[in-house]
Amino acid sequence: MRIPSCAFRRSALAILLFAATTATNAQEAENRAVVVKAEGEELPSAYGAPPDLSHGRISTLTKSYVLSPFSFELEAGYEGAVFRHGLPTHLFRQEIEMGLPARFTVGMQNQLEHFAGDTRDRSFTLEARYAPANWNKLPLNPAISAEYRFGLSNTLPDSGELALLISHDFPHLIEWAMNIFVDREFGGRESTSAGFAQSFEVPILLPEEKLEVGLEMQYRSGGETIGHERTTKGFAIGPTLAWRPTRNVRFDLSPLVGCSDRTPAVQVFAVLSFSFGGPAAGDVETPASTRGH
Repeated sequence: MRIPSCAFRRSALAILLFAATTATNAQEAENRAVVVKAEGEELPSAYGAPPDLSHGRISTLTKSYVLSPFSFELEAGYEGAVFRHGLPTHLFRQEIEMGLPARFTVGMQNQLEHFAGDTRDRSFTLEARYAPANWNKLPLNPAISAEYRFGLSNTLPDSGELALLISHDFPHLIEWAMNIFVDREFGGRESTSAGFAQSFEVPILLPEEKLEVGLEMQYRSGGETIGHERTTKGFAIGPTLAWRPTRNVRFDLSPLVGCSDRTPAVQVFAVLSFSFGGPAAGDVETPASTRGH
């Protein structure tokens, strides 16, 4: 049976329209999926670093690498020390850091002290941090940190600190960082102390990694003076926890136990941080890490 040419043309046109509509719907669905995925991504990574190591801090005591250009990190921190003899001390700090191009980060910090019912300003700190190469271009991804601390009380002289920050993202989602530092007081005793802080964390809630647990430790050969000539000299170790209620907010908690008579019996460190700013997700390098975020 012969099909009229006009009927054939109408059938062909209907098929083409159906195919075009299907392709358009598929493209729109794909675009929506891409948009949803982009909205759910982490904040931009710093020069290819994994997101967790792109925010300047891996735990309460340990910093890592640098921030993304023109991104900001606001922090509110608390440190409580319970000594074997005498009253406990409480330190509160506020800190802001900003990422700059060429792998620089700058920041400032203010610290308050509460002891024996008295609260006063303790110190004001300026910091600069620099990473010599993009992530995974050098072993352990080193960064150099320099701080100058202005003492705001009669018992705390000005001091400076130089630190080497190294960090790495191991397989099986293990994050590790170590800070090795030397601290020098100017005026007064003119003493020099050194030490390190080290931590590692693993996620226990996947795939968003909203909750991580790990181990943190610190050693100081001299230690800061807290209260009436008490110091944090010695070795302390304990668990650490990181919780992210949102992609911009993070809470870190580390209760550490002193391992000698010269360290506080218990120290509790807590940091609440908020990240914002930085380039759009499409303007940063693809992370070199193989972590599945």
